[in-house]
Amino acid sequence: MLDAIVSRLNAQVPELSNRAKPVADLVEMIRSNRLPQNATATVSPAGLKGGKAEAGTGVFTQPLARAYSVLLIAPSQSKTGAKALEEVDPLITSVASALAGWAPEAGPGVFQVDRGRLLSITGAASSMSWSFPSTPN
Repeated sequence: MLDAIVSRLNAQVPELSNRAKPVADLVEMIRSNRLPQNATATVSPAGLKGGKAEAGTGVFTQPLARAYSVLLIAPSQSKTGAKALEEVDPLITSVASALAGWAPEAGPGVFQVDRGRLLSITGAASSMSWSFPSTPN
């Protein structure tokens, strides 16, 4: 699933220029203690949420919605960080638009935007995280 989301972001968000990667690539960035020079997205699993359980004689079913997180790191030209969010807003919209309403495979369940939050803002970069759960299958 991570690879499908990464492929979708790379195909639908030209500003990323194929810099959407699975979470494993984030490890090297952290280890090297360097910020990317261009906008970068990292995709990781964000958990499960169980839907309403149904039980009958010898049968138990419960839909599961899997969530995935996109960590976006975007360099900023703002020396104080004051304009960083304004600069990155079109990229935020592109990432959300690429995943909201999309399903990586045929069948029930599409991704929706759950929440996003600012993690950090400096004069050099801003980082934001969004959660995209799928609707239960």
